Amino acid sequence: MRSKIREGLSVLSEEGPISFLRETLDYLHETVYWSVHDSYTLVIGDTEVSFTAPNRTVVQRNKRRFSSEQSELADLLEEIRSEDVLFDIGANTGLYSLFAAKRRSDANVVSFEPYPPNVRLLKRDVERNELLNVDVRSEALSDSTGTVEFAQPEQEDAGYGSGSIEAGSGDADSTVEVPSKVADELIANGEIPTPNLIKIDVEGAEPLVIDGLESALSNPDCRLVYCEVHRGDVEYRPSIGDFGTTLADMKTRFEEFGFEVEELQSRGTEVLLKMYK
Repeated sequence: MRSKIREGLSVLSEEGPISFLRETLDYLHETVYWSVHDSYTLVIGDTEVSFTAPNRTVVQRNKRRFSSEQSELADLLEEIRSEDVLFDIGANTGLYSLFAAKRRSDANVVSFEPYPPNVRLLKRDVERNELLNVDVRSEALSDSTGTVEFAQPEQEDAGYGSGSIEAGSGDADSTVEVPSKVADELIANGEIPTPNLIKIDVEGAEPLVIDGLESALSNPDCRLVYCEVHRGDVEYRPSIGDFGTTLADMKTRFEEFGFEVEELQSRGTEVLLKMYK
């Protein structure tokens, strides 16, 4: 609330009373609207998922993500089978996790998301959709066990999609310390099952995730991986270049694990890879 007051006073002093009134009315409309409309639904084929609507920003952000990634989400839903285990690494607020779990109630989804506001919203929507086949893990998958600095906005922002493990550059405006785990160790310890499908979207930290998944990726039962690669030739946001890796390196690594690599599409700074055995 204090930040909103400061923002309003800034608008009043810099842009005048008309802009201040417009901003105030927009804020009141948003507050009243989302106090009444507390949820919304998204649909792919015969699969419908209900999402919590904490505010307009979160709703618009998730709808944009749904619109831009609908084709790959639909592709994944066609690929998932009975009794499969899906790792959703970088689950955000659960777009992929919730649809996959809803489409296949006889499959298991393990969702990895370290950013606390996203975790809270994801857990709420697992309950909202009465899903019993989703395991939400509030940790970052990496190449080491311990804690890592995770880039975040200065204020809590559910649905924020640019958070990432810091590469040591210190460029982030704000960071939060989150637990990190090695997926292969979790599997070996019996904490989580071996995956058949994996989706990776970790804003540039893909090389670290893969380093911690070598045994799982080498397993013949792991037949399909979707990986959103954040290209290293982009300077204004986290990328695989922060960890000394290129897109060619990523493709080669997956080929070494026995995958055929297909480049599904390129979206601005990201390239979506589909790997299959």
